[in-house]
Amino acid sequence: MNIKNKWKKILFVIPSLAGGGAERVLVSLAKYLDRNRFKPVLVVFNVQNVYQQDWCSDVPIICLNKKDRFDFFRLVWMLSRMIKQEEPLLIFSFLTYTNYLTVLARNLANSRIPLFLSEHNNLKWSLKNQKFKGIKKILIRSLYPKATGIISVSKGVKENLITDYKVPENRCFVIYNMVDIERIRQLANEEISHPWFRENIPIIIACGRLTAAKNYPLLLEAMSLILKKNNARFLILGEGEERSRLEKYARELGISRNIAFLGFQSNPFKYISRAKVFVLSSLWEGFGIVIIEAMTCGVPVISTCCPYGPDEIITDGVNGLLVPVGDVHTLAEAILRLLKDEALRQRLAEAGRRRAEDFRVEKMVVEYERAFEKVLS
Repeated sequence: MNIKNKWKKILFVIPSLAGGGAERVLVSLAKYLDRNRFKPVLVVFNVQNVYQQDWCSDVPIICLNKKDRFDFFRLVWMLSRMIKQEEPLLIFSFLTYTNYLTVLARNLANSRIPLFLSEHNNLKWSLKNQKFKGIKKILIRSLYPKATGIISVSKGVKENLITDYKVPENRCFVIYNMVDIERIRQLANEEISHPWFRENIPIIIACGRLTAAKNYPLLLEAMSLILKKNNARFLILGEGEERSRLEKYARELGISRNIAFLGFQSNPFKYISRAKVFVLSSLWEGFGIVIIEAMTCGVPVISTCCPYGPDEIITDGVNGLLVPVGDVHTLAEAILRLLKDEALRQRLAEAGRRRAEDFRVEKMVVEYERAFEKVLS
């Protein structure tokens, strides 16, 4: 192998390029990494890829063809072989499941190649209702400290790793998630065919997987309160296991005519940019990259002040509004306030655009490159 190419190579590992915040970060990172210094290669466990149009053709994708959820040990063995075959100078793993699998694969390969883990999840909350949570906690506590470094997407995630999982503080870094501002604004200008956008009725929008963590029932309850005082439409972008339950709940609340579930959208920004208000009602987050994406689209944001992330992005009343977790009346009042106050809406939207610049992809990629160089040197 050519030594020059060998020292540049970074092996990224992620389950797939399905829709999600971590996946979007990886796509942007692979696209903007300085090719004079780094040569990215991606390993995935299955072929699902909703980012084909945005993926760089010079970055090869190697698929390990995961068969089912019991395929863990085969994936460890396959990845260990891939590490030996590719001989990267650095390995970078994304998401919790991949992280402990990759640590085990590096050990099996008997390799001392530096390994970065990227933690996007709020482990304190996300593991609570998962199966085998005890085993998962043991895996994290025993395997994460073996990594060269762990990049957390928020200060809250970092503190949780140090406090609950005994990860050495000097191995933890915070690098916030990034947004490709020019790309988002370009996509935001695409035409839209949904009939609601031809009506003179304000649209409230939410975007994210339909899971318990996002607490969409709170949004539906808030919408039922709003409709008693103000006509409005409500769009939910995203797919997930909670969809049928949420649709049923909307019918029970008598608001289904004012709500549309549009499923996963490869371009959510054309919808977000045309809404009056963007709302995040989560019980918990790892960071909340969708907040910055909505800010980039020029839409005022309301978010629950949940752990972790929203209060690291939003300064309440300055570039967005923060409301208590689970408080339906305060959430409804905040939405109504923005619907009725055009000046406030414009002020928050403009301040949000400025705040989004702090997470510009070009800026955040430099932080990753510095972290890589620190290890490689």
